[in-house]
Amino acid sequence: MSISTVLLIIAFIAFVLAAIGWGYKKVDLIAIGLAAWVLSTFIERLGQINLSIILLILAFIAFVLATIGWKYKKVGLIGVGLALWMASFLIGLVIK
Repeated sequence: MSISTVLLIIAFIAFVLAAIGWGYKKVDLIAIGLAAWVLSTFIERLGQINLSIILLILAFIAFVLATIGWKYKKVGLIGVGLALWMASFLIGLVIK
């Protein structure tokens, strides 16, 4: 079992716990699941550094900040992380 698979299992568990309403203080379980999912994607493509990987790293940072409850005015960090993640996919499709 690879580390990428373990991270996906952790993401699944975090999503299930968030779905049943479990929580701990200000920790956002959806952000934990998204961070683990992005990290598993990043680890799979670790051998190459390009703009897509840099966007994945930024998405991971946004999800980690959202997990610990950090806020900046009215900016939703989960939304920022998702936008960066999708941008990394789109850049991967457009620039080859």
